[in-house]
Amino acid sequence: MFAVIIVFGALIAGMGLWGFILPTSFMDYMRRVIRTSQGLYWVFGTRLLLGCLLLIAAPVSQYPTLFYVVGVLALFGALTAIMLGARNLEHYIGWWLQRPAICLRLIMLLSWLLGVLLIYVAWASMVL
Repeated sequence: MFAVIIVFGALIAGMGLWGFILPTSFMDYMRRVIRTSQGLYWVFGTRLLLGCLLLIAAPVSQYPTLFYVVGVLALFGALTAIMLGARNLEHYIGWWLQRPAICLRLIMLLSWLLGVLLIYVAWASMVL
């Protein structure tokens, strides 16, 4: 279970790094993903899976509070994505593209840090 969380952390960190280095390219890619017929379901499914994994792993981890908080936030993100729908998510991405690049880079830096943190706490819990 912790190995899957490490993979999710690596994906989040990689996407955060990509968005930090090339923010416009990353957001254009996300816009193309959302426009596909299954893009919204991928966004919903990955957030739902990550949230459930974190909530299930929380009681046996070394950092249960962190797992619970990030797990609930991931589930909230999944619910928000599916409620907004593809069209509104595309408008949200457009809104981010209108912001200065530094704003997007800061958010992507936080995403990278979240991914690295997930890798660290899952690894520490696995070694336990």
